Amino acid sequence: MDLRKNKKGFTLVELLAVIVILAVIILIASNSVLSQMDRARKNVLASEGNILIDSAKNAYQFAILEGGIKTGSACFSLEYLYKAGLYSKGKEKDNYTGSVLVKPEGNIVTYTYWISNGSFVVSGETGTNGNGAVAGTSASENCGNVTGANMFN
Repeated sequence: MDLRKNKKGFTLVELLAVIVILAVIILIASNSVLSQMDRARKNVLASEGNILIDSAKNAYQFAILEGGIKTGSACFSLEYLYKAGLYSKGKEKDNYTGSVLVKPEGNIVTYTYWISNGSFVVSGETGTNGNGAVAGTSASENCGNVTGANMFN
């Protein structure tokens, strides 16, 4: 009696073929997912920049009320805003660095920010979603070395 006739199942070659096909599908899908995750992280960082601008608006108003600024531009470091309780992410806690330049010109006030989460750096002006995130570990903490601004570090 031949025992091989009644055995049912998959051969080793068939199982290996299925494993190879699944591995190829996973590789293709993981590249797509990883790029989407990076894009999402960059967008979140740009959104954090807009929140940072709101914090700088409050800090600028407080500085005027308290007499810290009489006229002109002001540079607020992210660490200053964090320690003042105006921004929720700091260097020690979240590895965030950056600054915001508040620049009044007549009736118009422009805000420019630099922010980094340790992996990406984003900068932008009021109403923008950043000028594109680039790889980097830290952002300017002194408003891009601007001169003539009141510094709040």
